[in-house]
Amino acid sequence: MKCGQTFRVFEKDGVYIYPSGSSILALKQEGNSLFYESFGKPISENEVKNLLGLNDDLDFINAYLKNRVPGFSKVIKETLGIRIMRQKPFETVISFMFSVQSAIPLIARRLNALSEMAGEKITTPYGDFYLFPTDRSLKKLTNSEIKNLKLGFREKWFREFLSRYSESEIFKISRLPFQEKERELLKIKGVGIKVAHCIMLFSMNELSAFPVDVWIKRGMKLLFGVDGTVKKITQFGRELFGDFSGYAQEYIYYYIRNGAEGGT
Repeated sequence: MKCGQTFRVFEKDGVYIYPSGSSILALKQEGNSLFYESFGKPISENEVKNLLGLNDDLDFINAYLKNRVPGFSKVIKETLGIRIMRQKPFETVISFMFSVQSAIPLIARRLNALSEMAGEKITTPYGDFYLFPTDRSLKKLTNSEIKNLKLGFREKWFREFLSRYSESEIFKISRLPFQEKERELLKIKGVGIKVAHCIMLFSMNELSAFPVDVWIKRGMKLLFGVDGTVKKITQFGRELFGDFSGYAQEYIYYYIRNGAEGGT
């Protein structure tokens, strides 16, 4: 939950608070056990497992990657436990649109400001938290409210997105085959190939997506000698890692960011 897949995560004395849909989820891990409470709309254990990727068979996924890419075991060994989340597609599109050329703390501040501006407040024993706004609430934002988000060049993308897309339309995109998903997402202003693959991987259940940022470019060059454009590295990564390219991408991201192979 803190490796760049999502941005609105709050920590209170070892409890992680995560707004998801109409629920505020409180999570605490003790050893190999994960405990949760939900506030607002109740959320089932199976929904929590799906959200956190706990239904994914990591043993199978890791064996697949090791078999497909000999030598990748050293990366997997350093990154055991990472899972792919399944977030809400509409929120994820906006989140990664806001992420373009931004650091995670700034992305989080903007998304939290947006949620406090237009989202529903839920009171919990851990404090008050805000759900991400519905499309209906977002479309009611005034010009001055949007200006107050200080989105910079992203503002025009956000305005156009709100004028053209609803939650149901983004959900329809999420049901399309991979190539059609990618094509439709790339039609959204502010969504390039990296952002499109983030959206597909973290909210549309496409585990073969392969988002490429500066860390992945560095990792692919160090580990496989591959350099070039985002498009080229994306295609190479998907061909190399196959059905679980998204898991390989998360492993490489963590591996390089935590200092392995010359990362800092």
